[in-house]
Amino acid sequence: MKKYTLLLGAALLLLAGCENNAPIEAEIAEHPTTFCNPINISYRFMKIPEGKGIREAADPAVTYFKGNYYLFASKSSGYWYSDDCNDWKHVFISDDVMPIEDYAPGIFVHKDYIYMVGSTHGKGMLYRSARPEKGEWELVKEIYSFWDPAFYVEGDNLYMYYGCSPVDPIYAQVLDLNTLEERSKVIPCFNSDQEIHGWERPGEHNELTRRPYIEGAWMTEHNGKYYLQYAGPGTEWKSYADGVYVGDTPMGPFTYAPNNPVSYKPGGFIGGAGHGCLFYVGENYWKAATNAITVRHMFERRISLYPTYFDADDYLYSDTYLGDYPMFLPTAKAVQPGQTRPEWMLLSYGKEVTASSSLDTFRVASIVDEDARTAWVANTNGKEEWVQIDLEKACDIYAIQVNFDEYGADQSGYVDGVYQSYKIYASNNAEDWYPVVNYSTKKTDMPHDYIEFKKSFKARYIKFQNEAYTVSSNLSLRELRVFGNGGGEKPVAVKELKAERDGQDPCKVSLTWNPVADAQGYIIRYGVEPDKLYSNFQVINESSLTFSSLNKGVPYYFTIDVYNENGVTKSCCNAKID
Repeated sequence: MKKYTLLLGAALLLLAGCENNAPIEAEIAEHPTTFCNPINISYRFMKIPEGKGIREAADPAVTYFKGNYYLFASKSSGYWYSDDCNDWKHVFISDDVMPIEDYAPGIFVHKDYIYMVGSTHGKGMLYRSARPEKGEWELVKEIYSFWDPAFYVEGDNLYMYYGCSPVDPIYAQVLDLNTLEERSKVIPCFNSDQEIHGWERPGEHNELTRRPYIEGAWMTEHNGKYYLQYAGPGTEWKSYADGVYVGDTPMGPFTYAPNNPVSYKPGGFIGGAGHGCLFYVGENYWKAATNAITVRHMFERRISLYPTYFDADDYLYSDTYLGDYPMFLPTAKAVQPGQTRPEWMLLSYGKEVTASSSLDTFRVASIVDEDARTAWVANTNGKEEWVQIDLEKACDIYAIQVNFDEYGADQSGYVDGVYQSYKIYASNNAEDWYPVVNYSTKKTDMPHDYIEFKKSFKARYIKFQNEAYTVSSNLSLRELRVFGNGGGEKPVAVKELKAERDGQDPCKVSLTWNPVADAQGYIIRYGVEPDKLYSNFQVINESSLTFSSLNKGVPYYFTIDVYNENGVTKSCCNAKID
């Protein structure tokens, strides 16, 4: 009997070895259904001396025009357009054509034209285009636009909102849509109040006492109400968010929404969800917002898209829950809350990583730490550079995001000839490697490349192999993120959550909970009603959280979800503070 047992064991080992050596087949989806924030566009390099080699794009304004979505952003040497909100094509515009390098462009559509004006300290030239995909623009008229202009069209009125200051409020004015002459005086709408609105306080954790910047206005009408959105407390922090005031007319008066901030993402791989816009895709609202990296410069920023809703009581909110995980692309068909993401989890966080080389203190573990502000840097930019992740077991892999860094770059402006070429291999034994991505001949600049596979494949090891990297003389990666399912058990629910409001500062709350075994992280959801838990705070490897972004005098309800590479477990415990 012992002999047969040994033979059976040997057979099983042989079978397992055959499975480990089995070829891995993967096919990239020709028509992907998902994307992953931050969006994968050719972010321009700063043109200021202290900003060479640093990418930026922020303050997005998006509109639909003649079959395409147009995305304008600060300091981008042009703009992008797309018919599916995924494949964004850049249109280069020279400063000789129009002042495209101004901050926070304001846009609106009227009849057969799209109009644009940049931020100014007084008068600015308004331009228009009937064929923006061709880069053809013409002068219209000089108008008073000031800083961070935004426009809303209703009837023959053109409503203009602006403001970007730690002192001054958000302003509004009515212009004649056809003549662009003034129809009203400029009126102040609202200003900051960080004593009551904790999220408006400056700082990465809303901890500073100086006045915040209030900026980035945007107007949206819904069910006869007018939602004047604005940003604070500052673009350089993960606390960067958008709030909203609501009025019965486009000129107010406006009332502060109790569930502010309505676009908020202080945690995760990349933080910040401020100074953005709402745009419509079919029957769905989407939010384009600014993310903060801000390592080498305070304006080192990116852009993300989040699904956005008005609930049954007309509360506005953007869904940033796991907002830098894969989510379904915007579609015309109505999508309900909770149906915007596939159940793909992060497989690569904290896993063992090896690399061909590492420069100085830019350690390879940085590519699996879920932090866009850290990076691995190789000794060269040659084909000999690679990095490999051990997922610890064979997992079902659906997508991979490659986030490049710009260490050592010195480009200025929008530069031709910048690209990243690479291959990705998969293996189950770290010896037999099979190609799953071959971008060795790719000559496009895609700093946050995202690959969705037609169907999942099973692998334990993922290897990134550099082919060409023209950004600098050192290959550098912020994060190599592998998404899918680990094939194991989800973590159990958190059993107890405690919330305590600070006695001296009612905008501050401290939360504690019992840690869960096999948890990768936690997501605290909270809001002003048990059925309005629209804000969230994602934390990793912690069992407590203190933050200061509440509104004074508003009761709050809290719950906590727990997740790992196998899925999310919703909470069965709740807490309330008055």
